[in-house]
Amino acid sequence: MASFLVPLLADAQSFARCGKSYQVGPNPTAIALADLNDDGYPDIVTANTGAMGDPRQERPANDEVSVLMSSTSLEYEAVPPVRTDFAPYAVTIANVDALKAPDIIVASFMAVHHHDLALFRNMGANVFEPHYFKVPDEKLPYNRMLNSSHEPVFTTPGLTSVVLGDFNKDSLRDAVATGWSSDLIVFFPGTVDTFFGEPRFLPAEGGPRDIKAADFDGDGNLDLAAVLYCTNEVGLWKGDGQGGFEPATQFRTRGSLPNKLAIADINRDGHLDIIVSHCHTDDSIVIFYGSKDFDFALSQEIALGKKRDVLEQEVRDILVADLDRDQRLDIAAACRTAAQVIVLINESTTETPPLAFRTETYAFDGARPCALAAGDFNRDDALDLAVALSSENRVEILAGKPRMQRESEPKPKPARDTGKKGKN
Repeated sequence: MASFLVPLLADAQSFARCGKSYQVGPNPTAIALADLNDDGYPDIVTANTGAMGDPRQERPANDEVSVLMSSTSLEYEAVPPVRTDFAPYAVTIANVDALKAPDIIVASFMAVHHHDLALFRNMGANVFEPHYFKVPDEKLPYNRMLNSSHEPVFTTPGLTSVVLGDFNKDSLRDAVATGWSSDLIVFFPGTVDTFFGEPRFLPAEGGPRDIKAADFDGDGNLDLAAVLYCTNEVGLWKGDGQGGFEPATQFRTRGSLPNKLAIADINRDGHLDIIVSHCHTDDSIVIFYGSKDFDFALSQEIALGKKRDVLEQEVRDILVADLDRDQRLDIAAACRTAAQVIVLINESTTETPPLAFRTETYAFDGARPCALAAGDFNRDDALDLAVALSSENRVEILAGKPRMQRESEPKPKPARDTGKKGKN
């Protein structure tokens, strides 16, 4: 596998802390945006995991998801939170039923009450109707960490990520989730009456932690990509268009403990790329460039820390979007230990890797960024970032500067060429 390790260019600023933040539940670990009330502004939903403890306790973790509804530009009101099972770990928003409004879907890690997947139908007027879906206990055994007594740390394991799509081409939304501690991918087929049917299971050895769906081979069927947290790999499965999946390929991620991934054509060559971040032992983001069907032989590593053997950043989340509206895709990373968000602005003028990025750093005064989402919160045609701060139980907005404002600012000097070569 050919690879690059390239230096980042000098700092500049495309965003500003605007002083707007909103209280949410304990330890928000995931965030999603959508216009839930049809007023033209994105609303904010956070999965608040809380502190995970012994599942035999009465409340082993938090069991609520915060919903912030927009009232006007950058103004939000909290509506009564929706009740999930314990340790809601992932959240996404999509229109699941026949109603017009988008709905909220949540995956829980400590599903003591067997509400592994929760659907909250958006009925309007800030009313969300709950529907719960179970994975049989025997299908989610705990295969990971043991305590000092050699017993599983979490005796009630569950799901760590969820993605929606029409995988079997019946015009209904299906859900696919990962059982990290059980080496399992779970497929919930969409149904007309119950919204999701009985789950089906796909083995995924290596600890699937985060999952995304895309058509990697151009056959019109959605495929799957997941980071395998315990074996430091990316796994891909080819979809057959009927809700079935077959292993396509696996490859190493060039780092330890991959925890998040994004799918996008970041170098604009017509092929989907896979962007992976690492957590806990490694501060790197790696771009795997797609070239043809499930082929990702070329990669580029972006090291956010200065030392390989020191955890400086702890990247908890990444997103890929055109953050500065210049028709090139950029990367943002939520760095918990460093208490900052790092934005990598794509300044490449060619589709040939490696791409050139300018790094921007936004400090949060000791607060711990854990999750990111992008949207235009004030309708100024600049993309803003919603940052979930786990240590302070709030969401803060990084306001994007409109393009004309950015172009009027002085340009940073380019970084000096160190003469160092990429590492293979």
